[in-house]
Amino acid sequence: MPTCRNCKTRIDKFNKDRCPICGIENPFDGTSSDTVEITTNIDTSNLEYHPKKKRTMFVYFVVGGIIGLPFFYIYKKKIGIIYASINIALLALATLLTALLTNFNAGLALLIYLVSLILINTLVGLYYVSKANLKDGHGGFVE
Repeated sequence: MPTCRNCKTRIDKFNKDRCPICGIENPFDGTSSDTVEITTNIDTSNLEYHPKKKRTMFVYFVVGGIIGLPFFYIYKKKIGIIYASINIALLALATLLTALLTNFNAGLALLIYLVSLILINTLVGLYYVSKANLKDGHGGFVE
């Protein structure tokens, strides 16, 4: 949309005789009301974008899924903190309940639930890797 030469507000081509804001006559002097150049050239040479990889994300799910590492990798800090909190709370609660309600050793119960959480995180990682059009926290696609 063209702008008024006096007040620089955007006005439509139907007000080409008088600006509705400042009232100046012929607000388009020197420019055509039909077409106005609105494109600009943006220098992108200093911008670096490194897309995140699904393979690396899956490895993070297997190795550090319990502490939310894959979500931090794709810049989703809130989800990473929530995911880590839930995993650690479930691990502590399950270990405590198993140790109190059965005659298992607390260390053995912790080991059993730790291995089960690693397996569950591996399955969650497989789900995320197979997900189409997965985006990171900055809006870029995870390749």
